Amino acid sequence: MTARQEAKSVKHRTHTIALILLLTAIVAGASVSAAKSRKPTDADLKKAEALFIEAAAAEDDGRLDDSYMLLRRAAELNPDDPYIKGSLAEFVANLPTPDSLMKEQAYADIEERFRANPSDQHNAYVFAALASSHGRIDDLIGIWETLDSILPSRTDPALNLATALLGRYSHTLDTADYNRAISIYERLEDGAGPSVMLSSRKISAYMLRKDSAAIEREIVKLAASAPGDVETKLVVAKIYEGLGKPQQALACLDSAQTLEPSNGKIYLTRALIYQAEKDSAAYDREVFRALQAPAVEFGDKFSLLSDYVVKLYTDSAQRPRIEQMFETLQEVNPGEAALHALYGAYKASIEEYPAAAEQFSYSVDLDPTNKGVWQNLMQVAGSLKDNDLALNTARKSLKFFPGDPYFSISGAMALAFKDMVPQALALLDSINPEEVPNNKARSSIEATRGDLLHRAGLRDSAYAAYHKAIEEDAENYMALNNCAYFMAVDSIDLDRAELYISIATAAEADNPTYLDTYAWVAFQKHDYAKAREAIDKALAAYGIADGKIPEDFDKQDLSAEVFDHAGDIYFMTGDRAKAVNFWKEALSLDPENKLIEKKVHHRTIFFE
Repeated sequence: MTARQEAKSVKHRTHTIALILLLTAIVAGASVSAAKSRKPTDADLKKAEALFIEAAAAEDDGRLDDSYMLLRRAAELNPDDPYIKGSLAEFVANLPTPDSLMKEQAYADIEERFRANPSDQHNAYVFAALASSHGRIDDLIGIWETLDSILPSRTDPALNLATALLGRYSHTLDTADYNRAISIYERLEDGAGPSVMLSSRKISAYMLRKDSAAIEREIVKLAASAPGDVETKLVVAKIYEGLGKPQQALACLDSAQTLEPSNGKIYLTRALIYQAEKDSAAYDREVFRALQAPAVEFGDKFSLLSDYVVKLYTDSAQRPRIEQMFETLQEVNPGEAALHALYGAYKASIEEYPAAAEQFSYSVDLDPTNKGVWQNLMQVAGSLKDNDLALNTARKSLKFFPGDPYFSISGAMALAFKDMVPQALALLDSINPEEVPNNKARSSIEATRGDLLHRAGLRDSAYAAYHKAIEEDAENYMALNNCAYFMAVDSIDLDRAELYISIATAAEADNPTYLDTYAWVAFQKHDYAKAREAIDKALAAYGIADGKIPEDFDKQDLSAEVFDHAGDIYFMTGDRAKAVNFWKEALSLDPENKLIEKKVHHRTIFFE
């Protein structure tokens, strides 16, 4: 082998070519064609060989553009060298959009390089990959036949040849290809003895012809080849299960268990078989055994428990069993962050939020780098309306994810609820712009800023932030709603306010928050009929029809503000008795509100 052959007989490479090389590849053909018009001199040949070796070094260094240009120059000097042409063709073949002529020429050049030295494995595997991607099965079979004849002691060419033959058989149904593939497997088996790998391949081949007798013989032979090996028995059991023979699979597992009674993989495999057979009682039993078995890897246990929880968490009757499984696995595998995270997710799914918060907290203590669990903990804090937990979670998470928009926004809202608006605004300002992934995230930040600025009494700045949020994302309906509502409260730019809330209610026609805002905008515009229509829709969403509050109605579902709005609107539309009832409900929720108290006392409307 020459120096330039050795330079390219190294490991297979995957090329990533800059798109600009597509243009240079187009002109390369013309340059090489021009070179063919004259006979290369000895100096040309030596220079081409040096450039070829230099190109290989450049490729090894990751300088693919340099490597390509060096190969082009080498091909111009020696256009008939199959190694230079083949190496250049590798680049062209990997271009994102080569034209058909370039593609065919590259294929031909790579084939020529392979024919020049079939024993070069790099060249052979490159040609095989290209033949496979082009669907040229005959060429692929020819490549592996050549390698198998040259390297009879290697198993990979023989296995690849058998696979290619079976691939052609599946299209042509030529039994000669099928028989050749089986004979290759048997040849390898005669040399190395039965193995799980070979048996699995043979069984897959037998399945192509639905040869159940041959499949059964192969399974029996595999089992007999290692009667005392539990791993082989596990494989045989899985093969039986895949063939739809659960009883034979279970019998094989029983045999394995006599050899290793404490092997947890046996329980795990048996559990999966019972699951496939929909035997829920047996499945439960084996899952529990697998979770207790020290020999089963935690990853397998975790996967099994996850699957179990996902399937059964909605069944309240299964909750004691699920709880027991979590407790058992935590005892056997303590200190697993993923397990606490899963337990927290389960608790959150059944709305046991305090327990969920506890489990998520354990998980982030063990693995504080898992952003998803921090987010889950923050969501649970929101469900609990626990501002202290939300703020504490935001502070801790931001130590690991500084400037992260999600945690910064969540922390800012928690600070706002604690009347720490300046600190909340400062936290928003700390967000790293590079961490903001898209316009929707930017819109959310600006909308939150608008909420905070309005609370701080900085109304002009608040509206500027809201408008920016809406510019970033015209589908940020909460920003549209909040901006419209505060415009109505401040009685400014009511036409724009109506436009904003119209967009929000058009998108979510049954959203009671948006409907209440629409009602209040209409009220401020003195369109009391439209206000009444909107507030009635908002109340109906909460189960209040025709102004009548059901006796069992949970007032906590509504804010004092909504009841107050309803009272004002009903009063202005002439239904004063119901208006007073709404004001009374508002006062019961906000007993310190002097304006509402005044309305109730005088049974008439007052404005600030």
